[in-house]
Amino acid sequence: MDNSQAWNAVLTRLSEKLSRMEFHTWFKKVHIAEISGGAVLIACPTEMNKNWLENKYNGMILTNLKAVLPEIQKVYFKVDLSLADKAPVHAPIFEKPKAPRKLPNRPDVKLAEGVESRIIHPKFTLGNYIVGDENRMAHAACMAVAESSKKGQIKKYNPIFIYGGVGLGKTHLLQGTANEILKKNPDAVIVYTTSERFMNEIIKAIRERKNNEFRKKYRRVDALIIDDVQFFEGKEKTQEELFNTFNDLYEFQKQIIFSADRPPSELAGISDRLRSRMGWGLSVDVKMPGFETRMAIVQEKMKDRSLILPQDIQEFIASNTRHNLREMENVLTQISAEIELTNISPTVQSVSKIFRKLNPSEDILTVENSKKGFARSTDDVITAVSDYFQIPATDLLGKSRKKEIVYPRQIAWILCKDLLDMSFEAIGKDFGGKNHTTIMHGIRKIGGLKRKDSPTARHIHALRKDLGVR
Repeated sequence: MDNSQAWNAVLTRLSEKLSRMEFHTWFKKVHIAEISGGAVLIACPTEMNKNWLENKYNGMILTNLKAVLPEIQKVYFKVDLSLADKAPVHAPIFEKPKAPRKLPNRPDVKLAEGVESRIIHPKFTLGNYIVGDENRMAHAACMAVAESSKKGQIKKYNPIFIYGGVGLGKTHLLQGTANEILKKNPDAVIVYTTSERFMNEIIKAIRERKNNEFRKKYRRVDALIIDDVQFFEGKEKTQEELFNTFNDLYEFQKQIIFSADRPPSELAGISDRLRSRMGWGLSVDVKMPGFETRMAIVQEKMKDRSLILPQDIQEFIASNTRHNLREMENVLTQISAEIELTNISPTVQSVSKIFRKLNPSEDILTVENSKKGFARSTDDVITAVSDYFQIPATDLLGKSRKKEIVYPRQIAWILCKDLLDMSFEAIGKDFGGKNHTTIMHGIRKIGGLKRKDSPTARHIHALRKDLGVR
């Protein structure tokens, strides 16, 4: 890659990060004058242009240069007055774009006339979704759905219901599936929407007396994808419309995909008949990923931001991302901003300050503690509770009704719910096939004791500490 090609690649990256006015004002006649070893010399047409890039964009330029030329460590600037009278070397990048035929970053999604869809972002694909033990089943299910999306093929899993806590990648999976379906079947009519938007459209249809038009719209699609259906709880009219839409689409073998923060059986405010249909196909959960998967996600998100961070900081971020992946997004965004604005490299100490701002009540974990103690499975919780209360793990899994066994067993259940974000059904299955209502009752009982009984609160706090969280 010669100097011109390298700078062209850097400009392309910068054009995606800066406003059009900024980009055209400060980069139009700038180019690489020389590359020597790990340093780059950038020529600017005026002294003002040089000073502005040097003081405001130095860090951003260096970061994007490193993304194109990893060996670059330093960037310098000089004034070359001859550039002021020359045409831009990289003219195509600065050409005025033609009027767009669609929204920026929005793929060509085919829709029936009048049907609206939320933007399906091309950045979300099943290929760039980081797969670990905690989400492997959900990812495989989405891939299978996409594979069976060609016309005439029988749907393998319909509906598919993806559930898990906030910020664990459900939206990525849903939009990635939409993009994968479009890749396999470009003529597919797909609608991806949120529960809120779906409900608002129903309200608008009722207000404007266009119920029939609304029904026609949503019943002419090849795939209907609705995010966060837990917000339909208590919305009877919305549930009725969704129920009827579901029946029509299902009858004609159209793909239906839902997501929620919990499985269908726990959506208490959803009617029995709709909840039953949501569970007809395949329900798969997405859990908080383990340390190794979080490390892979950190590295993927660094690549998206053209960030280069030392290994110790990568591990520190992965260790302290304990609740959801949006924490990681926030921290990396903050780090990226600080590098660009201050041109100061981050340290473990500076990153720990960011985490403290996000979660002021939680302790900062070292990498060693995170690897050693973070709860990843039911077995981890059972082992910790068994050791803490000095009772055999088999008793926790058994049917004994003795108080000294039932109490620790129920504490284990609430830890599985809180730390692993497991459903009542999943907990019951892992604890000897117990009914989900039994699990629900036990968790509610311990939850009540935790608020008014000091020993219970101390036990749970100690066990959370043993398991690597607070």
